[in-house]
Amino acid sequence: MKKMMLVGETRSGKSSIIQALSDELFTPRRAMAIQYCGQFINTPGEFLENSRFYHALITSSADCHVLAMIQDATRNYSLFPPLFASMFNRKVIGIVTKSEAPSANTARAELFLKSAGVKEIFHLDISAKEGIDSLKRMLK
Repeated sequence: MKKMMLVGETRSGKSSIIQALSDELFTPRRAMAIQYCGQFINTPGEFLENSRFYHALITSSADCHVLAMIQDATRNYSLFPPLFASMFNRKVIGIVTKSEAPSANTARAELFLKSAGVKEIFHLDISAKEGIDSLKRMLK
């Protein structure tokens, strides 16, 4: 299976995605360090939230086949700058999380990801296990 690095804001659902996709029990640490779990690389939200850490994201992406940009559908803002995906020499996908929440706006979340340069977008509902199979197929 392909190795995937997840990039997103704090509490956007990166750890939940890893738990849903892997057979291993994944316990996230709140330390500001990159965390490896099998084929997944979990990056701290602070790496996206502070542009001075972008170099760490670029360097870490050398270890993956796919970079996943995570956008929480309940947020009315995005920290992904326009064409952010173009910084990476990898396949970049977008994942919209928390689309089942009452305050979710999936169209806005998609717009944020498309503005950041993402071409392929997946919608995940972790609690209902929707969208997980299509993401697993893409990773094979």
